[in-house]
Amino acid sequence: MSGADDDALGPPPEARLRSKPVDITPSSVLAHAKSVEGRKQLRYAGVSIFFVPVGQVLIQLLGALVFTTTVDGMKETNWVLASVTSAAILTIPNFFANKMLVWRNTSKDNLRTQVIVFWVAAMLGVSFATGLTFLVDYLIESHGWVEKVAVFFAQLAGFGIVWLGRYVILDRWIFKVTHHGEEPGEDDLEMLHGDLPI
Repeated sequence: MSGADDDALGPPPEARLRSKPVDITPSSVLAHAKSVEGRKQLRYAGVSIFFVPVGQVLIQLLGALVFTTTVDGMKETNWVLASVTSAAILTIPNFFANKMLVWRNTSKDNLRTQVIVFWVAAMLGVSFATGLTFLVDYLIESHGWVEKVAVFFAQLAGFGIVWLGRYVILDRWIFKVTHHGEEPGEDDLEMLHGDLPI
């Protein structure tokens, strides 16, 4: 290749990465928090700050009160069932909290599709967290408080990873046309219809 061809391709990828340093300073973080996108992300975190502890408490209560059995004089708790049941109970209130408080979407249009997509995302999340819970429950079975703490951290890790993915799903697909606080126009609605089977 000639030098002209090299110029047409631009700088190599490593040079492009070096040329755009990430500005993570207190002032840049504060500026982002004040932006429309930043405020939405803070609201999303706020809803999660409420639902994560509620979910964890519900898992512990369900595990202790509903899904604990005595086998050969030993108490065994089915944390997997407790996790799935907790998610099933909290998914719908979590959806409406995100819809109304985070994305400020009060429209009833396409509600069924939105709930289904949110439910699928939530069930994928609970499946991942449940897999971690099952592994921890298997490895640390019948160790009292150590098992409960391990289950707690397995749940947090599983849901934490999925939490980020769910934000993208909600922001890019479910509430995409209203996430800037504007009413959707006909073109926006048509574009959404192309993205989701509405």
